[in-house]
Amino acid sequence: MLKIFSRFRSVWMAELVRRHELQNGFQRADAIEQQARQLPTMEQRVFKRAELLAARLGLVHQLRVWDHFRRLIAILLSVFAIVGAVAIVRGTLSVTQPISLSYALMMLLGLHIILFLLWCFSLIIKDSFGWVGRVSLWALEHIGQRQYNQQFNNTLLTIANQYGLTKPAGSALTHGYWTLFMLAVWFVLFFHLSTSAYVFTWATTIWPAETLQTWVSVIGLIPTLFGVDAPSVAALWDKPSESAQLEAGRWLLSCVIIYGVAWRFLFLIGSIIVLIGRIRKMTIDLTLPGYAPIIRKLTISAATELVDADSDVSGIDNAQWRTPKPGQGELVISLDHEADSAWLKQHQKESWYAGVIARSEDKQRLLARLDEHPVARLTVRLNARLTPDRAAMRFLTLLQQYCLNVEALLVVPDKTDERRIVHWQDCLTEEGVTWKQ
Repeated sequence: MLKIFSRFRSVWMAELVRRHELQNGFQRADAIEQQARQLPTMEQRVFKRAELLAARLGLVHQLRVWDHFRRLIAILLSVFAIVGAVAIVRGTLSVTQPISLSYALMMLLGLHIILFLLWCFSLIIKDSFGWVGRVSLWALEHIGQRQYNQQFNNTLLTIANQYGLTKPAGSALTHGYWTLFMLAVWFVLFFHLSTSAYVFTWATTIWPAETLQTWVSVIGLIPTLFGVDAPSVAALWDKPSESAQLEAGRWLLSCVIIYGVAWRFLFLIGSIIVLIGRIRKMTIDLTLPGYAPIIRKLTISAATELVDADSDVSGIDNAQWRTPKPGQGELVISLDHEADSAWLKQHQKESWYAGVIARSEDKQRLLARLDEHPVARLTVRLNARLTPDRAAMRFLTLLQQYCLNVEALLVVPDKTDERRIVHWQDCLTEEGVTWKQ
């Protein structure tokens, strides 16, 4: 089952990356694309590229935070269900004794049955996540006022509607909530009936005893199949025996577990089965806007594939992509050479400046420092007089695995060739590195 839902997560991540690239431009990542091209099908390559690129763009970290909020909301809804169950049971048993069994059934199962009928009616009208799903999405969007919460919710809704997941997912959420609610009702009722003595009756003010007995027989039909007989109206009408009272309490518990818990649980299982079946059939639509350049980059062609002779000093092509860690503070480095000697002389002893990173040992030492003490922002000063090469671009790409916010600062000395500056800007844009000068 986990494998099935991992497929949904792959489709979701691919859609998040596609929308990010449509908004911010195509992200060129040669090492990621080379790794993705090793997989046999184009869909698997797109999934792999999206997974690795999402880690570089910080989407994986944001999704983990979103997951934390999702779990928090699930816990709050569970607490609300338990508190509601306690309130219903205590309200039912707090009336003046003897307690009417018909009244107790109405109180314990009435809301559950009414909302089930409304759910059945909603299946005919429109696709919906149900009130549990809508409340969860609303809370996810507004907790912390985080912008990416809405981004994830919108993408989630788009995928759910596109692949027909809205109804089964909403049904699973609704039936899961009510299964928990009715299970809590049963446990609380069992606790009260086990620790306190209650007197039950079939007293009614409208129906005659014969009509009431007919309804009792209908309601007790299924519990009877499990060996729990309903107490007769006559047995509870006038001075009932202790055995009749015990029988009434056990029958009330059996009605809650059968018509409340078991009923909802069966619909929960059915909803999950339908949901899994539809997730199995999910395939990404490669004709959507944004996939065309990805397909071109992931298509293996011996005639067009480039073999770069530059040395990969960082080992980026051989390393698995890692998720950057959130950090604090800012760090500034100069890559290969600092163009502004006056600036270097003024700031080289500052704690936020890590110096000129030129040799392989310097780069490894910087990566170890970022791994041990992550920073929130990393600024890389680039000498615009130098020629942008693959080794520099790959190291910048590698830095994005260690910091969520990497920005390149083009230091432009006097008499710098304008075409070289434009070349730097184009290379940084292709690699998805934010830059300024």
